[in-house]
Amino acid sequence: MIQSLVRVLPRRGSETDDEVDSEKGRQSVSVPQQRQQQQQRIPTLQRHEKLEADCNIQPHTDEGGDAYYIGDAYEPARTAEEWALSDGRPRPYLDFIKRVSKSLPHLEYLAHWMEVSCAPPKWKFIKECPTNRERRAEQCSVCVMDFNDGQAVSKAFFDNTTALQASLETPLQGAEKPPIRLVIAEDLSRDLVELLGSTYDIDPLFFLSHIGDYLFHNTRDRWVELPDLDVVARQRSHFNVQYLRARYFQTPELFNKAEQESGSFNVLRRLDSDRSRKRLQNTLLDVNGASVTLSRSKTSLWIKPRDNPQDPIIAVLLVDPTVQEGRALWGGYRPFSNTPSMHAPEPIEAPTHISLFEDVIHWTSRMTAPELDGVRADPRSISMPMFRLVLADWRTVLKYMATMLGKIEWEFENPHWGEAPSDIDNSLRKLSPWRRNVPYYQGMIAESIDRVFQALPSNSPEPEATRPTSGLPSLLHDFHLVRQLMDASQRRIEAIQTTASNSISIEESRRAVQQNQNLARLTFLATIFIPLSFTSSFLSMSPNFAAATQTIWIFFAIGLPLTVIALVTIDFMHPQEGLILRKWRAFWGKKPDTRLPGIVPAQNVPIGRTMPWPTNRSDTGFRLEGRS
Repeated sequence: MIQSLVRVLPRRGSETDDEVDSEKGRQSVSVPQQRQQQQQRIPTLQRHEKLEADCNIQPHTDEGGDAYYIGDAYEPARTAEEWALSDGRPRPYLDFIKRVSKSLPHLEYLAHWMEVSCAPPKWKFIKECPTNRERRAEQCSVCVMDFNDGQAVSKAFFDNTTALQASLETPLQGAEKPPIRLVIAEDLSRDLVELLGSTYDIDPLFFLSHIGDYLFHNTRDRWVELPDLDVVARQRSHFNVQYLRARYFQTPELFNKAEQESGSFNVLRRLDSDRSRKRLQNTLLDVNGASVTLSRSKTSLWIKPRDNPQDPIIAVLLVDPTVQEGRALWGGYRPFSNTPSMHAPEPIEAPTHISLFEDVIHWTSRMTAPELDGVRADPRSISMPMFRLVLADWRTVLKYMATMLGKIEWEFENPHWGEAPSDIDNSLRKLSPWRRNVPYYQGMIAESIDRVFQALPSNSPEPEATRPTSGLPSLLHDFHLVRQLMDASQRRIEAIQTTASNSISIEESRRAVQQNQNLARLTFLATIFIPLSFTSSFLSMSPNFAAATQTIWIFFAIGLPLTVIALVTIDFMHPQEGLILRKWRAFWGKKPDTRLPGIVPAQNVPIGRTMPWPTNRSDTGFRLEGRS
């Protein structure tokens, strides 16, 4: 972009020169001064672009540097005074969080996040670009959906909090059945959290549990997310579900652009969170440089408590933004509805698979009247379309895992596998990310089942005859199926690891046999040269061996017999494998006595009596390979 600016600015300067020459009566800045101003503008543009790019650097990476410069969990935030807001605008929800965080310190990180407008470890980049900070704070991408009995769904989109506030303050009008309002928000921002939190008095934990993306935490992390007791979590009016989303990038350039775009999100989401993308590249039939990332995502749901069953149902659903670069793996999930008839005149409406935000709106707007009645009975059912998307993403990830594990297994079956020493290392490097992360994935699925189906009497799979077909309970079997497939993948990984260990042992044994053969050859050579060396030392023969023509015959007369005696002695020390004895037995047809010492010979058994169990075994016609 900078190079294009360098080309464009001189061209614009030349166009201005023509205009100045044509308008002789107009006095303006001279051409050299104008060009000088344009040249001075280029470094400013370069610096601004660099600052904008730095704001998209993800924390906890090599580029992000040490994240503890803001302070760890055991000290006050070192940079809290730097990012404190001083514009004088009223923010009652932020003030409330800062006030209660003095007694509830786990909420302090949310206040810091709102003041910075993104993850606090990015502050050293954000503070250099105030425009980026302000743009992040004002970001808004929200859809408000109203459902009234007997009426079509009403959808309204908002890109600023001012118009959104007016819509949220509009009261819901219902007839016999209570109306339903669902607020779907893509990403979060300071102004959006302030508006939703102050309008509906939302628990700050709802937003705090959504802004992070961590598989585990270090002992110094001030952004740690400690788990709640199950008895406490079941009493809350909100919960979130963590899952994986698979995305395909055909070139490294597309991945780099997508990684920069993910850094522009206010919530912390990383494409290659465990840095295993390169290890899984360039497998069988893959395009060189193509990669697949498994991004950790979250969706959070809050339901407004109701005192009266006839009160309106209000819910807030938070979904993650989607990067524009790359594509969903295998083109995305299949629709959740049957294929229409070929005689149906209506046009087919299908999701775009471009944005998760748009897909959630698409499937939520298609909820039927019975499904909306189920929402009135259980307000948590309003998130069923989102949970279907979560299950679809899990099934895609499991399909990808099965594909990658199958390729690793095929490598072991490949006839040419193991010829190069790096084959084993490459297979184990591809297996390592799955072995390390699958237990975390199992925890995500188990926690999702506990949070989503906490109101059910049992989380055990039900028989098919009694399996529910509507509402949230209808998705329980799919969640259990996902957990079973993940457990099967874990067992498959362990089996592959065992196969790899056995292959390594076999390869080491094969190399040990080769080394023993080489050592046997060296031993044979030493057996020949040791007697000759002893003879030369015994006779004190000079280094000028060829000059002693009168005594050279003595060396051979003594050395050769000693060599023969040494070889014969070594051969007789191995009666079973010795060359001389084997040739002798082969010539006379005599087999070696293989009876073990201390065995009592067979007794003469009289005819007509019971034969005792033999205490020794005579030689049979079976012979081991390589033995005479």
